Amino acid sequence: MASSISICSNALIMLGDKPIASFTEGSRAAQVAANLYTDAKRDFLRGHPWNAAIKRSTLAPLADAPEHGFANQFQLPADFLRMLEVVDGQEFKIEGRRVLVNATVLRIKYVAEVPEDTWDAGMVSAMTLQMAALMALPITESSTKADALAQAANRAVRRAKAIDGMEDTPDAIEDDPLYRSRFPGGGW
Repeated sequence: MASSISICSNALIMLGDKPIASFTEGSRAAQVAANLYTDAKRDFLRGHPWNAAIKRSTLAPLADAPEHGFANQFQLPADFLRMLEVVDGQEFKIEGRRVLVNATVLRIKYVAEVPEDTWDAGMVSAMTLQMAALMALPITESSTKADALAQAANRAVRRAKAIDGMEDTPDAIEDDPLYRSRFPGGGW
C-alpha cells in the first residue's frame, strides 16, 4: 500500500539516495521530503478530478448569512481541495473555506485530500516521479536530472489522467443549438 513515506522513499531511491522511514528521522532527505510533500500532494490532487479523490457531500447552511449577494453560506468540508459540481446547478462563489449560494441545502461533488492508500497505481507512480523531480535539485544538485525527471513526471501524470478518465461512463452530449450547428442540416 502506498503512503507518503513510500512515495518519497521511492523518489529518493530514483535519485540514488537512501529511503527514509519517517519525515522526522533527522536526515537531510527526510527534511526535504517533509518540506515539499504536503503542498505537492495537494497540487497533484487539485490538478485532475481523480476518481480515487472524488467525494460527495450534503452541507447545511451556517447560522450567519453572507453580507450580501447570496442568501446562505456553507462551510466546505475539511478535506475539500477543489469544487467539481454543485449538484442542483445553483450559482455559487467560493470565498475562503466557505461556499456562498442561494439555497438552504447544498449538495456538492468535490476533489478531496484522500490518503495515498486509496490511490491507484498510476497516481502513485506519477506522484513518485513528481516528488523525484521536486527533490532532485536539493538532493543531487543536478538541474539536468531535475529537468529529466520533470519531463518523466509530466508524461506519467498525462498517462495516469488518461487512464483515470477512461474509467467513467462518458457524459452525454446535451441537445444544444451550438452543437447542432456543427452538422449540415442542423443534426445527424
